[in-house]
Amino acid sequence: MPCWSLSAARGDGRSRSPGPGGPALAGGRRPWRNGPIPLSRKARAPARRRFAGTMLAGTAMAVASPAIAGPVGAGDAFDLTLGGFFRMSGYTVSEDVSLARGRGYRLYQGETQIWANGSAKGESGLTYGFGIELNAASDDVTAADEAWIFIAGNEWGRVEIGDQDDVGNRMTIDPGTSGVLKGHAAFYGGLGVQQWFNFGTSVVSRTDMEVLLEGGGREGDATKITYFSPRFSGFGLGVSFAPDTGQSGFTRDADNDGDVEKLWVLAANWFHRFDRVAFSAGGAWWLGQGEAAAPAGGATVNDSDMWRVGAKVDYRGIALSAAYMDLNATGVTGANSALGEDAGEWWAAGASYVSGSWGLSAGYFASERSRPTTTLAAARGSTVDWLAFGVTYTVAPGWALLADLSFITVDNINSTTIDNSGHVFGVSSQFVF
Repeated sequence: MPCWSLSAARGDGRSRSPGPGGPALAGGRRPWRNGPIPLSRKARAPARRRFAGTMLAGTAMAVASPAIAGPVGAGDAFDLTLGGFFRMSGYTVSEDVSLARGRGYRLYQGETQIWANGSAKGESGLTYGFGIELNAASDDVTAADEAWIFIAGNEWGRVEIGDQDDVGNRMTIDPGTSGVLKGHAAFYGGLGVQQWFNFGTSVVSRTDMEVLLEGGGREGDATKITYFSPRFSGFGLGVSFAPDTGQSGFTRDADNDGDVEKLWVLAANWFHRFDRVAFSAGGAWWLGQGEAAAPAGGATVNDSDMWRVGAKVDYRGIALSAAYMDLNATGVTGANSALGEDAGEWWAAGASYVSGSWGLSAGYFASERSRPTTTLAAARGSTVDWLAFGVTYTVAPGWALLADLSFITVDNINSTTIDNSGHVFGVSSQFVF
């Protein structure tokens, strides 16, 4: 019988609780869960509050009409849980290009979310359920971040439908997704140092750049259907399909607004443990068609064609990870692509050590990108070099302190000959419930 490794609530195959000293939540766009097979960048609470399904269902039935109340006893069928996280940060920055950033320090609330999940198991053996992530920060412009349903079976795998990350985000291995980077996770995601340092607009500055290049930053949560295979001998496969990367939620998205349509994402990973050494590796390929931007006759976005590979080794609290991604010309207009512009590529490596409540890491990130020939010749190549150090200290269950120190050099920001160099130091107090 195949070993089904994807969890009933998320399909990421990892433990709910963070490892000792590891980042209960990372500093990226969103947190991830720790565990031996890092298929997702998201985290869930190490301890969650369980609700009485009977009470919730009874209340809903009392106030709802029969047309919307649902089947009698439906609330009893689901194992309902609630979780979430809150992070408050402060940072200082010293950089060469500091226009509108001259104060050099800031208090910052990165992201706050509430997670509601439900799962159940039918008489046929199928597991089914849902997940909803609610944004709770005071300046969030959307009420829900993600919402999806799933059906899973030991023999055939798991299917998810809704607004959720694709298999490329959840199955690839790199220093960020694998939990090697501690503190705010440095160059993984977009809620930490990317918000604090002036990278400009023309460089590759994070390892999960695909979420920015597909559909104006919403691709990760675009409405899609996803399939995860059962795991055989450590191998797992996944595929996602999104009709339009700009579509999420109820409102219909136009098919000529410059998003990517018919996006297929193929991914695979592998995990193996030999005595005290654990190996993991993964990769993904994004393939989609570029839409023409409105109005009719507007610029056509190049087809999506990008790929990423990475690996990780763990041994007695020590972890090493490295990865590479080629973005090709994804998100670049056809006209600029003909003039030599591309979306860039990056390399990253990281190492960490965990002991008790402490987690320490060091990482390096480098990227380059070419601009079109219409750009000043001296500014056509944009690069980033980034050395990052991170610390995570678990104060108590659900409470962690994070710290980061980054040294960054950016050449030719904003497609100009201006360079920006500097360092950033940030600390956070983070609660996971």
